[in-house]
Amino acid sequence: MRSGWGRLVRRVEDKAPGRVEKISPAFTSQRCSACGHTDRESRESQAVFRCTACTFTLNADVNAARNIAAGHAVTARGGDGIIRPVNREPQLLASLTGCR
Repeated sequence: MRSGWGRLVRRVEDKAPGRVEKISPAFTSQRCSACGHTDRESRESQAVFRCTACTFTLNADVNAARNIAAGHAVTARGGDGIIRPVNREPQLLASLTGCR
């Protein structure tokens, strides 16, 4: 059975034009989300990430997700990198009419 990832990407791009970023997952599971050190030995197992440089330990999937989100999630929602925006669609019509 085919997974349909291409179709999913197209549909999300249609729903949120200009807000979808395709991110390369290369080395995200080997890079420490705390210090940035990349080493394949840091990936102790499928589930455990322990940095060989700073000994930071975290679930391997959570560490990879943090690496993917680090420079992209904030800018995709219009943040400036310091103040994290609220993760919701803008309520433009309500703000223009004064309604809630």
